[in-house]
Amino acid sequence: MPLKNVRAMPWIGEQPVLDLANTVVVGAGPAGADIDLLTDSGLLACWREKACDRELADLPAQDLTELRAPVRGVLDAASRQAPLPGPARARLNALAARAPVTFRVDDTGRLAEEEAGGPVGGSVARQALVLAAGPEQARLRCCPAPSCGMFFLARRRDQAWCSIGCGNRARAARRGGRRAD
Repeated sequence: MPLKNVRAMPWIGEQPVLDLANTVVVGAGPAGADIDLLTDSGLLACWREKACDRELADLPAQDLTELRAPVRGVLDAASRQAPLPGPARARLNALAARAPVTFRVDDTGRLAEEEAGGPVGGSVARQALVLAAGPEQARLRCCPAPSCGMFFLARRRDQAWCSIGCGNRARAARRGGRRAD
């Protein structure tokens, strides 16, 4: 993925938990290294502008990095249909407990869930747990395309890549690999 595409960050801005988890671009750096959006001041500034949750975007980089580790751990395991790692699960459970949720029945008779305050880290932790172990877990994927590794929610059962561009890169890489044999 070219650096200009990394700076554009089209994958940021949909859900706070995915915004945080997707601050690592796998294999897109020099010599195939990962690009960490939280350690480069320019990329961090771009990410802060695009992130959908202002409170999350305003956290210090150190706090973002500390929160990201268990979030990525549980999302990675869930995307592979593997058991959630105990330490990451325990950390997110503890954080989520500090940001309670309340339920109320609205005027139409529907049950509504509302955030009841607490730190943004707790809210993001709860979102990670719900995504990793809730009903949308079956849709959670980690893009296998070269220079990506983004977590996304599949719109179709057979969707393998997060975007058309990633699908094209993956197919081109496979074709290139066959020619080399």
